[in-house]
Amino acid sequence: MNSLVNGVAADYLAIDDRAIHYGDGLFETILCKDRRLYYWSQHYARLQRSAEKIKLECPDEKVLLDDIARLLGDSGNGEAHAIKIIVTRGSGHPRGYLFDKKITPDHLVFISPIDKNYSSLLSLQLLSGDLFVCEQQASINRNLAGLKHLNRLENVLARNEWRDEAGPDFIEGLMLNADRHVIEGTMSNLFTVKDQQLCTPRLELSGVRGVMRDAVLDIARDNGIDISVRDMRIEEICDMDELFITNSLIGMKKINHITDKKFTENKITDTIFDALLKTKTDHVQTIE
Repeated sequence: MNSLVNGVAADYLAIDDRAIHYGDGLFETILCKDRRLYYWSQHYARLQRSAEKIKLECPDEKVLLDDIARLLGDSGNGEAHAIKIIVTRGSGHPRGYLFDKKITPDHLVFISPIDKNYSSLLSLQLLSGDLFVCEQQASINRNLAGLKHLNRLENVLARNEWRDEAGPDFIEGLMLNADRHVIEGTMSNLFTVKDQQLCTPRLELSGVRGVMRDAVLDIARDNGIDISVRDMRIEEICDMDELFITNSLIGMKKINHITDKKFTENKITDTIFDALLKTKTDHVQTIE
């Protein structure tokens, strides 16, 4: 059993579910190792905030934790998983954007194994690779910016602009919006360092406000690192001293190359990563 739909073992969704027709829903992806969910409270809080914003009823926290416990079963020490939660508006008439206010939401929980060599949080080493610059834009939408909603076609198209088996060691693609501002990776948030200042793109108009992004900003504040959240263009990114990306599964990964620029400095990146490893156990929910 690796998936539950509304608490029932299943690998399918009703054909009239609005997630299929309109991408009407939200999702979260959580790292789990040794039956401990990392940054669970932050993930659930974001799910609640996002659900409120799109007028979607959020499942009770205990319901989701019980589903996760069932999927984990008797998994033991050393086992690591990615847990994905999807909340959809539910099933309704397959034609028309208007939803019934009395519609019952659906929630899905998936579990899949994850290799430690994919995640710096699991390997305990700061993994690295190169950054591809995508043609596909991140759309500008103030009302949806920051949310992890199910409308991910832009990310799908951007991610398929390069193939793992071809060319350089790309680990992620960088997305810009129509204003030519750098926004994020296809599945990650971007951080840069210039003259000891930590910078990350502003996300008021585009992009996803990642849980790990918030965690890194908190670590930077706690360590007295100067922070700038602002619009940046690709030319400025290529002039930075350090680059790294973040998400909930990988934690952090440093960037070695983007276009023709090679990054060799890691001082601030290493400081933040060391602090992340030391503090990650402060943000766990243990599944009994």
